Amino acid sequence: MRASAAVFRFLREHPGCAGADRVVTAGGRAVVPRASRGRRKVPTGAPFTNFEGSSPLAELRAEQLRIGAKVSRRNGFRRIRTVGGVDLAYRGNRGFASLVVLRLPDLEIIEEVLVQGDVPFPYIPTYLAYREFPLIDTAFRRLSDPPTVLLVDGHGQLHPARCGIACVAGVKLDLPTIGVAKNPLVGSPLRGARVGEAVPISEGDRVLGYALGSSASRRPLYVSTGHRVAPRTAVRIVRSLCVGRLPEPLRLADAHAANWKRRTKEKGPKEVLNSLPPPRRERPKRGGRRA
Repeated sequence: MRASAAVFRFLREHPGCAGADRVVTAGGRAVVPRASRGRRKVPTGAPFTNFEGSSPLAELRAEQLRIGAKVSRRNGFRRIRTVGGVDLAYRGNRGFASLVVLRLPDLEIIEEVLVQGDVPFPYIPTYLAYREFPLIDTAFRRLSDPPTVLLVDGHGQLHPARCGIACVAGVKLDLPTIGVAKNPLVGSPLRGARVGEAVPISEGDRVLGYALGSSASRRPLYVSTGHRVAPRTAVRIVRSLCVGRLPEPLRLADAHAANWKRRTKEKGPKEVLNSLPPPRRERPKRGGRRA
């Protein structure tokens, strides 16, 4: 099902791809509507052709399982002094990453790194790390000091291979990480999560993560260990950082990545690089923050 959805999205984004007009949905409807084929702008990015071997995704899944086996569910810190958040925005096959670091307890931004680069790997559900980690790695290595804990926009152990992008980032960077996702990949909570409540998502007797009711929205966040953070600790950290639905580090990273993408389009990459202001010192409103 996920593979079919990935093919559907790819063809809708690449209507000029050979044979796209002959692919139909289960109901018989053309994936690329006939009336729009002549009007849609074909993206300039070329389809990904760098897969090798007869079963490349199976090989990547095996690699995920190897990385997942290295994940630690024990806290790798005594005191949290800083928390980071990283997120990406896209324009075609170009990625724009923002990694912000906030100081606790006042949640003031003390550092931010913005990077951009080509992202040739396609979006394939459950393989997000292969698309986004290269830019995350670049941004992380430009920080003056790593955060105590890094929040990643994506899953940790709430993943079919128990190794989402937060696990890959945590193991490869040797950093405590937490996965915070807006939509589930595996499992479901037994019931809806009320505001401030975390409902476990389990496999047998093992808790993989939590559905966290971070705001009045009916849509919970899906929180799970990335690396070197205990599952319950991950929930406490994320809940304490939620001013609204999203934890503050990820809200800022999301907004800054989108702004970085927009400014690059308006001014061009060289002009933006030469005119970037210092990191903004933002203080969120304190009224809605929950410990």
